[in-house]
Amino acid sequence: MPTPKLLSQCPEFPPTVPVADLPVFSFVKIGEHDADEGKRLFDACREYGFFLLDLKSSKIGENLLHDAEHMFELTTTTLGLAESVLSKYAYNPPKDLLGYKCAGKLRTDDGKLDAMEMYTLGQDDIIGNIPPRKNPETIEAHRKECQEFFRHAHAVMTVLLGALDRELGLPPGTLERLSPLDKPSDTSLRLLLSHPQSIVDKNRITLGGHTDIGTATLLFHVAGGLQILPAGSENVHSNWRYIRPEPGCALINLGDTLVEWTGGLLRSSLHRVVTAPGAQASVPRQSLAYLVRPERNASMRRLEGGTVIPRMKEGEEAETRSVSEWAAWRAQQIIKGELKPHTRGGKPV
Repeated sequence: MPTPKLLSQCPEFPPTVPVADLPVFSFVKIGEHDADEGKRLFDACREYGFFLLDLKSSKIGENLLHDAEHMFELTTTTLGLAESVLSKYAYNPPKDLLGYKCAGKLRTDDGKLDAMEMYTLGQDDIIGNIPPRKNPETIEAHRKECQEFFRHAHAVMTVLLGALDRELGLPPGTLERLSPLDKPSDTSLRLLLSHPQSIVDKNRITLGGHTDIGTATLLFHVAGGLQILPAGSENVHSNWRYIRPEPGCALINLGDTLVEWTGGLLRSSLHRVVTAPGAQASVPRQSLAYLVRPERNASMRRLEGGTVIPRMKEGEEAETRSVSEWAAWRAQQIIKGELKPHTRGGKPV
């Protein structure tokens, strides 16, 4: 939940639904290299792969919360455009994931079609690493605000990645240099919207279970509906747990790339979106997902030089593909049905 302003626009999260007990970390303490906070963060990245980040009382954090308000407004105006307008900017998977995706393009866990609309902004486009793409006027008129979001979100993630460098025993700046702001990558911001149902089905899956393929994701959501499947739990409806939005906090989850780089030490957890619980099901559900991806030419090879990352065992083959090659291979596995999304990593130190 970004700010009290957005909180006031949504019905209260019900107290009776099963909720994931995720740890909350102070962005201020992590930025100050607090040893206890760093260790707790590292433990959460191995056990859950998800955690809440309290952005309050920090200039960078407060800036990002302010930016998020603008991006929620941008979600309303952009995804409120007529379908005939948005279709001009339609995405073209798997080649191009930027632009507009209407609801009903993806299959969910139960075989039905998804109910999530989204418009995806590319970091390269917004920051200026490539010639500008064409976006709806609602976005083009607010490029400066979009740039601010990307810059502040990157600054927050740099602090978190620096903390992981320290806990992994890697040289300072190792992870940040793999996902920089100024080099071509598939880092993006997704503006997401699902509409309320005329007849509420609390078990409807809006976006199917998946792990994120990149480095990490920073998420803002106002209404509930996001769920995580605890590690080791059977994938049945009763085992999924809601993630309660918290005022002034961003939700962070690690992606498959960090699992690969750390030899399975860190965790990427299965998550999905369902109907928002209780009275929240009666309002449109918006969220913002800042998806951090490495620069395209980076290697997927396991990181070396750390003090706790497991070394390659005899007979193991080192990953030699680039980020782009590996991501394309993973996408094809999923499309062909050869890979079923599941929680990955979380090996003991």
